Amino acid sequence: MRSFIKNIVLLIIVFTASVGGQNLYAENDKATEKQQEAILKKADNCYKIQSYSLAATYYEIYLVNDENSNITLVKLADCYWRMRKYDDALRVYKLLYPSVTENATKQQQLRIGELYARFNQYEEAAKWMKNIKGYQPKAEAYIDKSKLNEMRKDSASWQLGFLNINTAHREFSPFIVGDELFFSSNKPLSKKSKASEWDGDNYTRLWKVPIASLHNMTEDQIKATQPPVTSNKPKKTGTKTLAGVYEGADTKPYNTENRTKNDQQYVKEKNSTAASLVDGLNGIKYNAGAISMDNKSHFYFSANYPKAEDGVNRIRLMEGIYTSSGVTKKHALPFGNPKSYSVMHPAVNQDGTILVFSSDKPDGKGGCDLYYSKRSNVNQPWGDLLTFKAKINTLGNEVFPSITPDNILYYSSDLPPGLGGLDIYRIPLKDAIDGTGEAEHLSYPVNSSADDFGWTQDSTGTKGYFASDRRNSNDNLYSFYYKVDGVTVNEVDTKGNKTVVVAIKKSYIEGFVLDKVTLKPIKGATVFLLNKIDGKVTIAKTDESGKYNFIAPSGNDLVIKAISNGYMNDCYALDATVILQKEDQVKKVPQDLLLGKYIIGKKWKLNNIHYDFNKFEIRPDARPILDSLVEILKTYPITAELGSHTDSRGSFGYNEKLSQRRADAAVAYLVEHGIDKSRISAKGYGETQLLNKCADGVRCTPAEHQANRRTEVKVTGYVLPSTDSVLVNPDNYSAGEEIDKSELPKNFFEICNEGLSQKLIDPTKPTEPPSGLLVQTASQSNASSRTSIHQPPGSKEYITSETIAPGGRLALLSLKYFGNRDFWCYIFQANKDVIRYPSNVPVGTIIKIPKLDPSLVDANNPEAIRKARELDDQYLGN
Repeated sequence: MRSFIKNIVLLIIVFTASVGGQNLYAENDKATEKQQEAILKKADNCYKIQSYSLAATYYEIYLVNDENSNITLVKLADCYWRMRKYDDALRVYKLLYPSVTENATKQQQLRIGELYARFNQYEEAAKWMKNIKGYQPKAEAYIDKSKLNEMRKDSASWQLGFLNINTAHREFSPFIVGDELFFSSNKPLSKKSKASEWDGDNYTRLWKVPIASLHNMTEDQIKATQPPVTSNKPKKTGTKTLAGVYEGADTKPYNTENRTKNDQQYVKEKNSTAASLVDGLNGIKYNAGAISMDNKSHFYFSANYPKAEDGVNRIRLMEGIYTSSGVTKKHALPFGNPKSYSVMHPAVNQDGTILVFSSDKPDGKGGCDLYYSKRSNVNQPWGDLLTFKAKINTLGNEVFPSITPDNILYYSSDLPPGLGGLDIYRIPLKDAIDGTGEAEHLSYPVNSSADDFGWTQDSTGTKGYFASDRRNSNDNLYSFYYKVDGVTVNEVDTKGNKTVVVAIKKSYIEGFVLDKVTLKPIKGATVFLLNKIDGKVTIAKTDESGKYNFIAPSGNDLVIKAISNGYMNDCYALDATVILQKEDQVKKVPQDLLLGKYIIGKKWKLNNIHYDFNKFEIRPDARPILDSLVEILKTYPITAELGSHTDSRGSFGYNEKLSQRRADAAVAYLVEHGIDKSRISAKGYGETQLLNKCADGVRCTPAEHQANRRTEVKVTGYVLPSTDSVLVNPDNYSAGEEIDKSELPKNFFEICNEGLSQKLIDPTKPTEPPSGLLVQTASQSNASSRTSIHQPPGSKEYITSETIAPGGRLALLSLKYFGNRDFWCYIFQANKDVIRYPSNVPVGTIIKIPKLDPSLVDANNPEAIRKARELDDQYLGN
């Protein structure tokens, strides 16, 4: 990511908050000292009452004019951490601490390490965690590839699925009872209800759904129903030791101080799933979550205390009896203390004699530890609170326990060697109590670099459900199926001796590489397949149809990237939870890789690269824009000309010299920031290319004259990248070759994970972005808020709407709804007020699919294709 001013979408462009009735500050103006003080005061007040989303907004605005305020950066990073906006949290922490430093607190070091691990950057994670007490084994595992490989030892035996009851809200803590699945969710109720003051989100409630109604969603269905929504989810208050990515609890303790009526939000949203609320809990104030039940229908769940103590409403355990009419005879258990600590996440064995739960008791070993209580039978009261003798509790967090029908204790922890965040472990319950044996780490893909927790399984032990926030940092429910026959074994008799022949079944992945404009196949393109777990990269080449294919083991997080000489690259990250399938099948990559050409002679204006009259020095307000150009040149191997222009005041010869000095100054700035001088040239055009009427003798305003004092960029060619570039020379690689990720440039795949449209955000709203270079403006990112639609010829109404997911394109929508890519022009026509450029539609934009006359989109009619392609060329040309 770029420096602070350049890598955020400047909120000043789209945010209209005011101080004392006046705008915070106008575009191109520095905020006054008084305005800065007012902004910071608003931010700190929001931070104090735990309104982290609004606090982050104000901190971002404040930092535009004071990007070196470390105190503010610390609070901003904390806001993003608590809101679970982990990419933003890591971005800000990188600004604070570009490299490992002892100046960071232990908590910050741990957070940064966990964030790097979450994004599969294990070596960086290890650097930050190796000096933290208790975390050395985890850091060592992060840099030991053999240990990372061991954590995926039987990944091919697991099949995962993304459940259809997931929403953009949080679904977690599943528990199987007969033919129903109970779970916790903070999705809005069908009736109006007050939202939680803790984070502005809805209260957590207990739901149930018939297992027969559950099914796994496809990748397209997931994208359609899972927009990238992030809620303000602060970590619980009062944690006494370091803790990792773990967010908090199934229910939330929250601070009730300094609350106002403005904090009380109301929600209303129709519940469209087969799930229904668990009856009998309407009288529970605030949150209710995470259940467990024995075979006598004793029902255990977590809930907030009805009254806050010392300003913090903590969590307790409740017990009741579950009947056909709901939960009855509810009462609190004798654990927990409303003044000092919470108890949560109940797990009971089948006969109801052992109860396990998590707590942040002050005398515990870590942030949250596991405890248990025993009784001789269900008619007796629960005994004392006891600690486990086995090596279960650590300096980190042990949370979300569950006990399976065969008396195995499952739980999550964030400290032992794992893949990042909370990982799921298991140990026989008797061994845990007796202090014998070691907890076993579940293999990838059950565990991931994100938080994985809340295990439940059926009586066979091969099917069940768990929760994870691996997608968009949002808690969702996943199904699992463990295939004990992951391989086929044949016994061959050879002279009385049996020889075992193991036939390993394989998964195949295939896709296509096409020209981004013509959509014609690109033959001979080089495609890289990265296994993010072991760092191995396999190479393929495309055939005449542009197709590539790989043999890939099931259960891997993969990144596919295609490059070809004369083209820009494209890439796609595959989610492990949706690529798992039966063996010996071909998995088609959900989207084509589209490579755009470098358009020689393409020219665009750098907005706000203005100069003071009669001067050529780079003004401070121009630096962020030039920094954006630095990022483009570092990302794409183009050569370019910087053309500088003056207004008409002054002599022709003087203006030509002045413009040359201005162009030279801009080039010098780029070279100073790492751009090879041979790739960029300077050209002064003087007053020969005025943009308006302001020629000699014409009276114009200062603003009109300034519009002519500008700098433009023109692409003049491209060069094969050097070894330290984002790209590589495709001719150096052969089909079938396998290399290590370390043999490629450091950021070769990282840019795929971040998304180019986010990496190259331009806060200056350029008049026209370079064709194919993904520069997203603030106005584009806000395009989904506009609702006016132009209907194309023949359109009377709309079929449906689609939300653009990462990698989504109009051509793919055209293929989906009209059976041919060429008809994307009509979708563009219908959404002109929503999107500006057909080749770069911002993620999250809502696209209307028009209902068209069948003759207009007849793929078998050459005239229909011709008309569509004419429109395609027109829109792409513009």
